[in-house]
Amino acid sequence: MTKQRRTLLALFLLSAGLLRQPLVIEAAGQQSPTHTVTLSSDTAAPRRNTGLFFEKMRAGKTVSVAYVGGSITAGVGASNPEKTSYRALVTDWLRKTHPKATVSELNASLNSTGNLGGSLYATLRARRDVIAHKPDLVIIECAVNDADEDEVIVKKAVEGLLRQLLIVSQPPEVVLLYAGAARRASRAKAHEVMADHYRVPSLDLQPHIWALVDGGKVKASEFWKDGVNPTDVGHRFYADSLISFLAEQEKQKPSPIARNLPSPLISDELNYGEFKASAEIRHDANWKAETVNDRALPTALLIGEKAGAQLEYFFEGTVLGLSFRTGPDGGMFECLIDGKPAPAPLSKIDTYSATPQVTTRIIPGGLGPGEHKLTIRVLSEKHAKSTASNVRLGYLLIGGTRPERL
Repeated sequence: MTKQRRTLLALFLLSAGLLRQPLVIEAAGQQSPTHTVTLSSDTAAPRRNTGLFFEKMRAGKTVSVAYVGGSITAGVGASNPEKTSYRALVTDWLRKTHPKATVSELNASLNSTGNLGGSLYATLRARRDVIAHKPDLVIIECAVNDADEDEVIVKKAVEGLLRQLLIVSQPPEVVLLYAGAARRASRAKAHEVMADHYRVPSLDLQPHIWALVDGGKVKASEFWKDGVNPTDVGHRFYADSLISFLAEQEKQKPSPIARNLPSPLISDELNYGEFKASAEIRHDANWKAETVNDRALPTALLIGEKAGAQLEYFFEGTVLGLSFRTGPDGGMFECLIDGKPAPAPLSKIDTYSATPQVTTRIIPGGLGPGEHKLTIRVLSEKHAKSTASNVRLGYLLIGGTRPERL
């Protein structure tokens, strides 16, 4: 075994918690160790493995692997996202090592997920973008996108995402992947709390990336294109580490399907999510539709620019959000729920920005059960630098507990 392969295997073993003795990790091509790590014994119940997925592969069945994440998973920074991103490399490995199986890839990543709300946004779109396609394996990479989000909300979102994935009649195998960023900020610990509670496997690459960078084995500028999105070097590292992890998972006796979920650790308020295009809501002549081509938005935005232009919609749920496009001509609007000012961050929104971008504002829960009335109203005031008062609405994001729809 080459030093490079020994390094990757060591990284897998450390991340998976399978080592019980001190281990010296050597960087590829180096003669001296970079660092030594000691892991304590794990007395908790064992986590699931992805053995059932590989059992299907060995049987030559058709399987689907879904990748959920932001720009890192989308492949930003890679020279060719469909060939050199970690996602593409892992899918290619699955196909080459199991030629009898038919492997389809579901790219459920979305650029700028951090701006859209991180894992909270991913949770609300999980049924539409992931579960509806019935994947056999789901790789979730959202911890970096959650770096600046509230820890409790992140835990609540990840819990909702896992419960949605695991409650279906034929649940997929799930792996949580924790990528790294140059500023060393993420919510990996919050994700790991939920991974541990639901006993799903996880792979934390952060300490090993930093050890290589701090040890001078790789420059940060060589690993990341912009401090977050990896270059081909970084993507290859992610891919090789995940491949080593999955290769070891395949060797284990498949875990049986869990038919009962544990009680919620934080909340089960995000076990359902749906998107409703604003342009599909009945509206008067004060609003007009504008065609767009952006994966984060519906095919048409609903635009209002006249002060007092109003939109009303009745919804059932305890979680509510809006996606919209900002820009140099953006105006302001307010939201009312059941006739009263909506809680932050939906109470009053300024859509001005120097450059156009898609963003969201989400109330992460607490609206109360039953039906609610949402009112959106364009305001007469606007940002001093804005050239107009255009409000461009994308989706209504609705979530909550809907056991009858699971």
